[in-house]
Amino acid sequence: MKTSILTPVLAILGLLMLNSCDEDLFDITETFTFEHEFVIFENDDSFHEFASVNLSQKETLIEDYGSKIKRIEILEVKYHLKAHQGSQEQKVINFNLYSSNPDGSDEKNIVDLQNVVLHNLLSNPTVLDVKTDGIEKLGNLIEKSPHTFGIKLTGQVDETPADFTVVFSFRARMTANPLN
Repeated sequence: MKTSILTPVLAILGLLMLNSCDEDLFDITETFTFEHEFVIFENDDSFHEFASVNLSQKETLIEDYGSKIKRIEILEVKYHLKAHQGSQEQKVINFNLYSSNPDGSDEKNIVDLQNVVLHNLLSNPTVLDVKTDGIEKLGNLIEKSPHTFGIKLTGQVDETPADFTVVFSFRARMTANPLN
């Protein structure tokens, strides 16, 4: 008789304690890296490339947690060249990377670079000094369904043609509550 009364009482006490726990108690945190590649081939000295990216289609962690994601924080951005056709002295006079809404609206600057020798970036990942507004915008768009963002690269080279492939790598931390 005591056991039959004690079990429901303990179960109710356990549920009350669990309910009063900090909701962050069940959060999980995962770090992941995603990349975006721009292929530049222009006979002109300037270029402008835009892509709308659905990260849930590219990153299984985003797909798996979806609406349970509480926060995305971009920790680091690197870039390197995967391919380059041009002289070893060819430079990008200016290089700008932006995050935006998937339709290209409300863009925020992630990085501005000047006078970058392209050949030096071949298979040489380099950490970028990023701007807070652009990185926060990117994190916020990834965090919320449909986990889609716009990314734009603009620039100008000192020699034509502009023929290279640049890869941007974003290391991010996701916090999610799988019980939500």
